[in-house]
Amino acid sequence: MSTPLIVVVIALGWLALLGLGRWGAYRWLCDGPRAEPISGLMWRCFQVYCRLMHRATYRGLEHVPDTNRPGGLIVVANHTGPVDPMLIQSACRFDIRWMMAADQMIPHLDWFWRRQGMIPVARDGTDTGPAREAIRHVRGGGVIGMFPEGGIVRPTGEIRPFYNGVGLIIARTNAPVLLVWVCGTPQATELLPALHSRSHARVQFIDRIEFAGQRDAAQITRQLRQRLIEASGWPLNDQPVIPPQATTDPFAP
Repeated sequence: MSTPLIVVVIALGWLALLGLGRWGAYRWLCDGPRAEPISGLMWRCFQVYCRLMHRATYRGLEHVPDTNRPGGLIVVANHTGPVDPMLIQSACRFDIRWMMAADQMIPHLDWFWRRQGMIPVARDGTDTGPAREAIRHVRGGGVIGMFPEGGIVRPTGEIRPFYNGVGLIIARTNAPVLLVWVCGTPQATELLPALHSRSHARVQFIDRIEFAGQRDAAQITRQLRQRLIEASGWPLNDQPVIPPQATTDPFAP
C-alpha cells in the first residue's frame, strides 16, 4: 500500500470514528483488541471480511476469554494458509501477537507488521530473540499466537510434526493454551492471492488447556499435537514442513 493511500485510509477512518461517535459507537469500537478505536475499527473490518470473503464459521467460542485483557495466554493452531491469523483474531476480543516467518513478511506491509506487533522468526532456528520476546510478552500478561508446524501445510488435511519450541515457551511461561483447528481456507500460500480468494473457512477452538507445573517441553508438544489430531480427525504426516535444524531448543547454548 502506497503512503498516500495509507494517509487517505487513516483520514477516512478518523472521519468515520467522529461520525460513529455521534451515535455512541466509539465505545463499541474500543471494546475490541487494545481497547482503542483504530484497532477496534480494523478488528471490526476483519470480522466483516472473514464472514463475507471466507464465509467463516466458528465453533468452541466458549473456550475463548470474552475480554480484551485475558492475561498471559498462548494461542496454538495448525497452519493452513496466510489468512489463518486474521480468521482467529476476528473471533478474539484480545490482541494476539503472532510469531511469523520473517521471509513471509512482505516489505511494503512493514507498517502493518509493526502495528500488529508481529514477532519475525528466522526459519533456520538460529535466533533466540523471538522466543525470548514471546516469553517476555506472555509473562507481562500478553497473548502470543503460534503455528508449531513451522509453515503452511501442503497438501492440506493432515497434521505435521510440531516443533518443541512451542512446548518450551509454554513451560517457561506456565501460561494456558488456547488450541485451535483451522480448515477450509484458500489454497494460496502467499498473502495477497489468499486475501483475494474466496473460501469456506472453519475455525474450531478446541479447548483452553492448562500445563501448570509441567516442564517437559517435548511432552507438552506431543500432548498438543495429539489433541489436535483427535479434534480434526486428520491423518498424521511425520515429515516436517521445514527440515529440522541442529536443535529445536531456542535456548540451547
